Amino acid sequence: MSTTHFIAKLKNIFGIGAAILMLSACGGGDQDRGKVSFFEQNFSGVAVDGHIARAKVFIDSNNNATRDPWEDFSFTDDAGYYGYNPNTGTDYCASDATPEEQQYCLSSQSTLGNVVIRVDGGYDRLTGEPFVGQLSRRINALNPADRTQLVITPITTLLTSIQDPTNYENILAVLGIEEKDLDIDYLNSRGNNEIDSYLLNTALKIHKTITILSDRIDDTYTQMRETTGMPNDASQALYKNLANTLTLPNSQDISAISLDNILTNPNALLQILDNTEKTIRNTYNKYNIDLPLDMGSPDNPQKFNRPAKIAAQISPLIDLLLTDVIDQGQILGYIRALEVVVIKSVNESIQDDSTINNAFDFFFNTGNTALIEALRIALSDNKADINALVANDFSGDDFNNIAAITHAARIQDDANAFRDLDGKQLLISDLDLGYLPNNLSDIELELYFKAGDSELSGSIIACAKYIDGASQNSLGEGNFKGEILNGFWSLLGATQEHPKSYSLLLTFDFLGANYQAIMKPAGSTTVNGIEYQKIRFDYDDEIKVWHSKVGLEAQQTIPINSQQCAQRLPSRIGI
Repeated sequence: MSTTHFIAKLKNIFGIGAAILMLSACGGGDQDRGKVSFFEQNFSGVAVDGHIARAKVFIDSNNNATRDPWEDFSFTDDAGYYGYNPNTGTDYCASDATPEEQQYCLSSQSTLGNVVIRVDGGYDRLTGEPFVGQLSRRINALNPADRTQLVITPITTLLTSIQDPTNYENILAVLGIEEKDLDIDYLNSRGNNEIDSYLLNTALKIHKTITILSDRIDDTYTQMRETTGMPNDASQALYKNLANTLTLPNSQDISAISLDNILTNPNALLQILDNTEKTIRNTYNKYNIDLPLDMGSPDNPQKFNRPAKIAAQISPLIDLLLTDVIDQGQILGYIRALEVVVIKSVNESIQDDSTINNAFDFFFNTGNTALIEALRIALSDNKADINALVANDFSGDDFNNIAAITHAARIQDDANAFRDLDGKQLLISDLDLGYLPNNLSDIELELYFKAGDSELSGSIIACAKYIDGASQNSLGEGNFKGEILNGFWSLLGATQEHPKSYSLLLTFDFLGANYQAIMKPAGSTTVNGIEYQKIRFDYDDEIKVWHSKVGLEAQQTIPINSQQCAQRLPSRIGI
């Protein structure tokens, strides 16, 4: 079986995209020019929308908004840090760092100067949901201060494309901030988890609006993520065009423009969308890729009208929910409520989804104060269920009183949190076995956990079986009966005082490819008289629910190769 087919099958197993991470000894721009450098630069910082766990951090030396094979990268840890975690004092680039710690070390052996550090993927610690889009910050890597404890947020992302000093200062003035504010982690502004509500609100308004606008373009210009060298999505082009709108090219009167005026004006957002599409179409032409219909053309009219109208309501919603929020206890439920609306907006597949309108009407209705507070409380709980709420239409008997709203926002009461994983194993299966003659399926994954010193994270071995579209006479191209994988796991948000979590982060590596997933317990169900535990895999707007008969159990003999994995996962369809 080819590596390509194996990787394609693993993508389907986890329901997530995976990029080939072609490892190199040096990395950076000097490698392409044949230069050898023994100068090493280490980088450290934190990624904040909420804090973003397990995101990819890379040095974009050629500023094309995607990681090229020669560009150095690492991941953020479970608190959103890379390189160094000041909360634990852990230096991930230290000579004695463990393999688990080394995955968070961003280091380059090339001499880098003016470069962009970019962050994409991973999971938002506040919401427990996948982070959508990309964050960035431009630095001078020759300056040690720029390489250490760098804060990367939507606000720094907005400024990444602006190199003219006057325009840069204009944007700071329009945002009502100073240069030093860019170095504030607004979720931990004084090192004690205190919220800087102004910076938080500003960052959320920018990124959540960009997320909704970007999704509509990404759905049409699908070759971006699939083509090497092209941006992963439209988010960075949207950030750039929003920044250009804020630079006041024809006026020096700062009071003539404001961020809120732009983000709440559908016509201004339409112009930003149109300019962004032009940027992307130019990139398509550069790569000689066939262009789809222009989303604003007479042949494909008004494709931008709906997302602009939806996105224009995000800033007022943030003002409604978060203006007076000052501590972590208040923020959680409101941030998750906002995320529900954003995900519903991103998932919209028809021209006018009334359930999104219902959601906005629910929050903006001044008579719903008690219901909104009930929703905040329910979503602040560690059993909050954002995805179930996304599927709710925000109307009817299941959403018109406190009890109904509380039920709609929580996972099933019989869902068990993950804890004490050391020495445990978990077999999960897709119960759909397909049908004869040529569409048999058999998909299973067995995980074997080993904890590190903290008991809250550790290493993992996994056996994977993927058979789809097979017949009784043929396994089918690209299918496999057993492959062994290695990686790491961690309990998102767990602490020594509270050593359990309803979100289990998984990272696997195989043949230079990296796969990440988040598992969540979803309660129990009975199928054909057999009771199962439901395990949900979340990635962006795709959810896969698998089932386990016994859940976590004591480990048996751990497999050491793919042949043993095939024995551990015998065929359920007779092939």
